Amino acid sequence: MVRANTAYVLDPETTIFKPVELQVDLGIRPLYAIIGCRLLEVVRFDERHTLFVDEEGLQDGLSAFTIFEGFPQPIAGKIVLVGGDGSTPYTSPLISLEDAAKHFKCCRPVLDPVFAKADEISPGGIIIAGALAGLQCRIERRAPTLVEGEA
Repeated sequence: MVRANTAYVLDPETTIFKPVELQVDLGIRPLYAIIGCRLLEVVRFDERHTLFVDEEGLQDGLSAFTIFEGFPQPIAGKIVLVGGDGSTPYTSPLISLEDAAKHFKCCRPVLDPVFAKADEISPGGIIIAGALAGLQCRIERRAPTLVEGEA
């Protein structure tokens, strides 16, 4: 029988946060495939847990990202949470999926249409009321969607 540890995986594109099983004897190799990256970055979650993220995830064309409470920059791409401090082989998380989820916000840029009011004048001329005058960008923030029992 192959030994496996549980890890929690957060996908900011779908907001799904779920447990997965990782084969212990493969070390961190499966994390590259789960995250879909070439270079892993280790981020401390707390004194008993570690996050693995894509070191090169923040790139042009970003369609979703995650805000991790207390971390100074957004995290792009999938996030894997494991037990351990990152210096020893990882273990299953000692925190529940629900408690871990409280530390994350999944974000995505959203474009909202802006419509002209009562024949506005722009540098290009008169814009008829109700016509599209432009687009306004905002960031939508959502809590992760928990999916139990996948591990």
